[in-house]
Amino acid sequence: MNEGSPTGSEPLVELDVFPPKQHRRWTVLLRLLLAIPQLIVLWALSIAAFVVIVCGWFGALMLGRLPDWCGEFLRGYYGYAVRVHGYVMLLVDDYPPFAWTAPDYPIRLLFHPPTPLNRLAVLFRLILACPILVLSSWFTAGWGIIAFILWLIVLITGRMPGAVFEASSAVLRTEMRVSAYAYLLTPTYLKGVFGDKRAAVSGPALTEPPPQSPTRPLVLSSGGRTLLIVMLILGILGSLARTSAGWDDDDDETDAISSSQLARQVAVDFTDQTGHTPQDVHCPDSLDADIGATVVCTVTDDGVESRAVVTVDAITDGAAHFRTVIEH
Repeated sequence: MNEGSPTGSEPLVELDVFPPKQHRRWTVLLRLLLAIPQLIVLWALSIAAFVVIVCGWFGALMLGRLPDWCGEFLRGYYGYAVRVHGYVMLLVDDYPPFAWTAPDYPIRLLFHPPTPLNRLAVLFRLILACPILVLSSWFTAGWGIIAFILWLIVLITGRMPGAVFEASSAVLRTEMRVSAYAYLLTPTYLKGVFGDKRAAVSGPALTEPPPQSPTRPLVLSSGGRTLLIVMLILGILGSLARTSAGWDDDDDETDAISSSQLARQVAVDFTDQTGHTPQDVHCPDSLDADIGATVVCTVTDDGVESRAVVTVDAITDGAAHFRTVIEH
């Protein structure tokens, strides 16, 4: 396996991050610009990964395990993804190689050997994973909200404070553990969101185990835990704000009455009130979906122009209702 395999009874995905003692400030300054080629490659790989995930789901339903080729591809894909994400999150300073495997890179995922999967859990995997997918998105969004502040700190000091490193590593590990569960690389549900409690874990099953990283085990200080909670709260608030804004936008789009729709309705109202079909109706503006909003349209009938005053007098079920007064 390209990223290593942790031993132990529980198939957890582990994360190793070896941070630099000093960041190069110019790479921090240009981090997003430097990451663009990596993000493009990662986007292209994600399309292929989606196809593999679908194939793997059907294969796991039939075999009771993820097909070998699917597992190998997804482990390589998520290994690449964690290197790119960690670089963007300023956890390391080394530029990620454009390679499927990178054993010497200071960020790596360690996967447990493939294990049998419960077919019923595979069938309902996305439903089961939905809560932790939402939780992971909150953490990621919360990190993104304060990312500019974190970037400034690293840019000015050339270092990432310990609490920031711990919280950012926890967010990255949560992302990878959620993805590994959702996409059948492990049967183990998300654990260790707020760090590990034990002081030591077993080393990876490699010929020459690497030195223990600061993230395995990932033991959070009080500052790191507090910052992680702040990220979670910010992510939840941001999600609620986006949802509320979406509802407001939907309401505005539903209630708005365009000038062409208004002209057609004024023509109908004019015919009902006068018994004549107008030759032309011109409404210069759309009608706002606010009670009391008014638009004056011009109605031409037998060469005579009249004013039609249209006023919103009620809003029900997300739609504006208006009355038309013809002024001869």
